[in-house]
Amino acid sequence: MGAVFFIVDEHEWADDSATGNIPPEMLEEARQRGGGGRKFMAGGEAGFHSTWSVMPAGYAMAPHRHDHDEVMVVVGGDAVFADDGRRVRRGDSVVVPAGTVHSFVCGPDGMELVTIARGPARTELVTEG
Repeated sequence: MGAVFFIVDEHEWADDSATGNIPPEMLEEARQRGGGGRKFMAGGEAGFHSTWSVMPAGYAMAPHRHDHDEVMVVVGGDAVFADDGRRVRRGDSVVVPAGTVHSFVCGPDGMELVTIARGPARTELVTEG
C-alpha cells in the first residue's frame, strides 16, 4: 500500500451530536463559547485514526478518558492542562495513554490540534468525587 493523504480542506466537519462519541455536555460547552469542531481524517489506514480539532477561546475540556492511546499535536493556539498546569503551544505534543483522565482549558486564541490514535477512540466523561 502506498501513501494515503488526508487533506483537511477535503473533509467535512463531523456531526458529533449524531455520532454519540462526544458527550452532549462537551458539545454544549463548545457551542456556548462560539463553536468548534473536528474533522475525521485517517480511519484505520495502517492502523491509525486521526482527527483535526478546533476549539474556541476559553473552552474547558471536562475531565474525560478514551479507550485508546492517543498523541495530541498542537498546531495552533494553546491550552493549560488541569493535571499539572502545563501549557502546551503550537508545535508541542502530549501522549495520553488509554484510560488516563485528562482535561484542559484553551487559551485566548483557542486551540487547534491533530489527534492520532490506534483506534476510533470514544470519549467518556469522568465525574470527580
